[in-house]
Amino acid sequence: MPKHAHTAETTVKGGLLSRLLLIFGSILLVVAVLIGGYIVWQYLDAQNRYSNLQSVAGLELTTSQSVVDPNLQVDELSFDWEALSALNPDVVGWIIVPGTNINYPIVQGTNNDYYLYHLFDSSSSGTGAIFADYEGSATLTGQHNIIYGHNMFDGSMFSDMLMYTNQGYFDEHRRIYVCTPEANYELSAAAAINVAADAPLREFAFADQESFTAFVRQTLASPVTAAQDIEDRIAEAGSLYSFVTCETFDASRRIILCAVPTRTVDLTDVEL
Repeated sequence: MPKHAHTAETTVKGGLLSRLLLIFGSILLVVAVLIGGYIVWQYLDAQNRYSNLQSVAGLELTTSQSVVDPNLQVDELSFDWEALSALNPDVVGWIIVPGTNINYPIVQGTNNDYYLYHLFDSSSSGTGAIFADYEGSATLTGQHNIIYGHNMFDGSMFSDMLMYTNQGYFDEHRRIYVCTPEANYELSAAAAINVAADAPLREFAFADQESFTAFVRQTLASPVTAAQDIEDRIAEAGSLYSFVTCETFDASRRIILCAVPTRTVDLTDVEL
């Protein structure tokens, strides 16, 4: 074969390969854009749905770019529980953390999988819902109440819980409100911990106060951040609330903010 013919054949093959690579790269780019667009749409759709729920609940809060008023008091909160229950009978409460983006209803299903991938209105979404452990108290008044939420890249759901691994942030955002049809509970953050996803923390019943206190002390033995009065909080704790989300860079780890109740606003005798 003449030398120039071999060169021409090589050029044709090289040009075809370049075109194929260009086409393949363009397809990958389009797919990436579509996937990214779908993820953004999911985030925005979930945000809109949860914002609308605040209106359904009759919740009127002063917010700045979705951040709850840091001066909000627990006795200022009231909810239309009948309206929320009509939308989803799984609703058991509402969580609000002043000075953060955390302002969501709490649901409880028959397992701990469903609400990982479904919103409050039961529509499918990777954003999921804030949900209580299915084996815990349905009134959120057990000795140990575990509440889960995703760590979303757009800063929604329980993303702000990871901020509690910074001691300065922890100290400035210790008040947490968990509201139910029966009462509004003001909690105080005791410690943030970083544990393996399979850490044996799903305990809900204890033989006596002594065994419960021992469980709390063991759980908070190696905190990432902690309150200065943590020993007093542990000794006085009649119950523990654990707010669980994923660690950003390690899916095998969980960040858990542990808090104890400090004040209860009883709603059973209040006429709404």
